[in-house]
Amino acid sequence: MNEVSASELLAAWEPGSEVSIQAKNALLSGAHFNVWIDPVLAPILRGNLRRRVTATQRRGRSVAGATECLASLAAMGERGLLVGYVDDRERAGYYFQLYLDPHPLKVIGCVRVAISPGDEPSST
Repeated sequence: MNEVSASELLAAWEPGSEVSIQAKNALLSGAHFNVWIDPVLAPILRGNLRRRVTATQRRGRSVAGATECLASLAAMGERGLLVGYVDDRERAGYYFQLYLDPHPLKVIGCVRVAISPGDEPSST
């Protein structure tokens, strides 16, 4: 896999949380997205996400879906996962961090972060 197209990413969604539905709708509306194709071990992603949530909340920004996403990452054990995002800040003000199982491609977790368009999200 060299890159993930919008249609492939849309097909990777299964019924899920409200945050996940919002991210999918943002993608359907034309929001910018990217998925990195180099897998990262789930335990590393869990640790990164915990730190990111803490730092983001410390700065007074809201984060939604983190508890469910952390549980999904824990359920993946030691698997290598892909990381991506849907950036809908220009339209709705949200940045969605995605976590995907590469085989088969499936969104397993999604976190919504309220950050302004000029802010750069910290990568996980």
